[in-house]
Amino acid sequence: MIFAGAVLICLGLLSIFAQSGSFLEHRRLQALKHHGVDGQAVYAFHEYVTNSHRVFLDICLPEGQPRARFHEYMQALPGPEGTVVPVVYDSRKPKRAKVGVRAELDYEFELVSVLLLGAGGLVLIGIGTVLCLIGALV
Repeated sequence: MIFAGAVLICLGLLSIFAQSGSFLEHRRLQALKHHGVDGQAVYAFHEYVTNSHRVFLDICLPEGQPRARFHEYMQALPGPEGTVVPVVYDSRKPKRAKVGVRAELDYEFELVSVLLLGAGGLVLIGIGTVLCLIGALV
C-alpha cells in the first residue's frame, strides 16, 4: 500500500510539473487581459528556431520611458523589418507583451490545462498520502 501511495504521489508531482508552463502562460495572459494596454510594436529582427521564428519586437512606448523589447515565437514573419504590428502590453512591465489586440486575448486553453493537470495532480498527491499513512499504520 505504501508503494502504491508513493507511485500516486510521484504521478501527482509529475502532473503538477507538466502543467507549470501552462500556469505561467495563463497568469501572463490573465494579467494582460486585466491590465493590458493596446499599442504598437516594431518588428526588429528574428532568429530561426526549429520549425518557427523567434521574433523580437520593440514596443512603441510614450516619450521618456525606456525602450522595451520582447520576443514571441511565430510560424511566419510579420513582414519585413520595421513592420508595425498591434500589441498588448502591461504598462507596469512592458516586456510582458503579446502580439494582437486586447479584445482577442484568450487564455481558456491554458486554464483548462491548469485545472485538469494541476487539480488532478493535487488529488493524486492527497490520495497517495492517505494510502501511505494507512499503509504505515497497518
